[in-house]
Amino acid sequence: MLEHIQKHTSLNSRHKLGILAAAVITASAPAYVQAEKLSESASAYVPAGTVNSWLDGRVEVNFLALQNYQAIQAKDGAFRPVDEDQSDGFGRLRVNLQLKFHITEHIIADIDIAEEPNDFGNNGDRDFSFHQDFAGIEFDLLGLSGAASDDSNLTLRVGNIGAAPFQFKGFQDGADNQGNALIGNGITDYATAENGIQLSYSQSYDSGTIRAFNVAGHMTTSSFGEAFQEDRGYNFRLQGTLEFDGGFKAGLNFFQANQGDQLRFENGVASLAGVTTTNYRFGDGDNYNFSASASSERDTHVGIMPGLDQSIMQLNLAYQPSSETSVIFMLGQSSDDYTFADAAGNAVAGITYFGVDGVADPDGTTFDSNSVIAGESSVEYWVLEAQQYIVPKKLYVAARYAESENTSDLIAQTDNTVERFQISAGYWINDRTLWKFEYVNQDEGINSGGQIGQGFDGFTSEISVKF
Repeated sequence: MLEHIQKHTSLNSRHKLGILAAAVITASAPAYVQAEKLSESASAYVPAGTVNSWLDGRVEVNFLALQNYQAIQAKDGAFRPVDEDQSDGFGRLRVNLQLKFHITEHIIADIDIAEEPNDFGNNGDRDFSFHQDFAGIEFDLLGLSGAASDDSNLTLRVGNIGAAPFQFKGFQDGADNQGNALIGNGITDYATAENGIQLSYSQSYDSGTIRAFNVAGHMTTSSFGEAFQEDRGYNFRLQGTLEFDGGFKAGLNFFQANQGDQLRFENGVASLAGVTTTNYRFGDGDNYNFSASASSERDTHVGIMPGLDQSIMQLNLAYQPSSETSVIFMLGQSSDDYTFADAAGNAVAGITYFGVDGVADPDGTTFDSNSVIAGESSVEYWVLEAQQYIVPKKLYVAARYAESENTSDLIAQTDNTVERFQISAGYWINDRTLWKFEYVNQDEGINSGGQIGQGFDGFTSEISVKF
């Protein structure tokens, strides 16, 4: 009996498995045949200019990944001596998942979810979580009012507001790097995101000397999180852009922060503990990393302004007659009503300083200032960047030279400049895969506000994909 039951059960099981296998094969066959047809007759990936969309176009998705390699050393006299003898090697993989949701025809919500050590590489670089890197809601006000137009747009954005005084060039932000011709950003790229609102208006023309213009303004709090402490102020930006026939472009930007009322002075010195500063006081992170600091540090940038009552004015000029050629010139000035100070209240050139009273300590002891005194800190800077394709849509070369001068009232006006030179080549393996190689050389004067010490140099490379 037991043998009969086992045999019967075995036969039933085989019969059911046979039916299940047949069903799976039948259901799978159309998909398999379709995949086979795709591989034979057409490219298996969507072209880079085509949007990846689902749910009848109501959802758009991009996925980005980047792997880098660097061989970079700090120059002799670094604030942190271990940076002078670094090993070369691979960095952390950077990934971004970008989603855009069409709530209605004229309302869009977007989010960029990133594993990005440049922003979140804290806790000894042990934070490998995905974070909200950028998100917001945009309202097409002309469309909502029934006045939609193909050549004009009025958009209100709430949420994370991307703020930068530069225009006409790409920017390195985690794995989102393919718009940046080089690998590093810039020593004075005062870019970041804060919470707030932004209103922008754009208009384009089919003919004439002026082909397009844009005006944008925003108001933000100085935080990517939440900050509601007493006397916290707002940050403001006004930006205008003109695009001319023939590829010439011009832009002007004004930034003004109002965070100084948070300070509490004792004997002429105020602590920055618990004080919300501008997120853009140094700029966003570079993909150059040093062993003595976390990946989230901004120590390759000029670190002069405390980011309290910081103002920025920057002029941007560009000649971009086609997607193959670009020349950009940037001229700017930034200042604050306060200056970084050491524990005794002595002014220091930047947030990172050597020893006591700014004097080099023989043991290499350095400090990051957490105090300010009254007195204007300021920097004047200019940048020239160029990109040219050698093989159309395939191979390009690019270069950037940047120079900043620490013009702060309380800092000696000698040996006070930071200079960075970058030269790069980029090769498009296909229209979604870019390989870059770059040489970078940065020099920092003792009174420059540079945060490495004497600067750094070396080679870096990265390969990135975009889905």
